[in-house]
Formats: sequence, structure tokens, C-alpha cells
Amino acid sequence: MKNVTVMINESAGAFVTLIKGLIVAAIFANLLFATEFNPIGNIVNLVNTFLGGGLAGLLALMVFASFANTK
Repeated sequence: MKNVTVMINESAGAFVTLIKGLIVAAIFANLLFATEFNPIGNIVNLVNTFLGGGLAGLLALMVFASFANTK
């Protein structure tokens, strides 16, 4: 059972690393080329949505950040 948990954690970690890499690549591609996809604006909108929620939004942003900062 422990091996299954380790395998799932490694797979999930690899998937999250892949998604992070794709996000960074999309941001750099948007900076270099004129595209309709706006990752920087979308990140700003996401943070503004959390901050617009008042205290509950701020707490949700803190929980979201804690998930992203697990290492």
C-alpha cells in the first residue's frame, strides 16, 4: 500500500511540474510574440478575484498558495 501512495505522489508531482513548465513557457511565449492568450492578465485577474472576496478571499488565496509551496 505504501508503494501505491509513493507512486501516486510521484505521478502527481510530475504532472504539477509539467503544468508549471507549460505556464512559464506560455508566459514567455506571450512576451516574445503577440498572442491572444494573456497568461499575465489571467494571473492578475485570478489574484484580484481572491482579493475582491474580502477576508474569505484572502484566506482562500493563502490556502491556494500553501498548496503551491509544498516543497
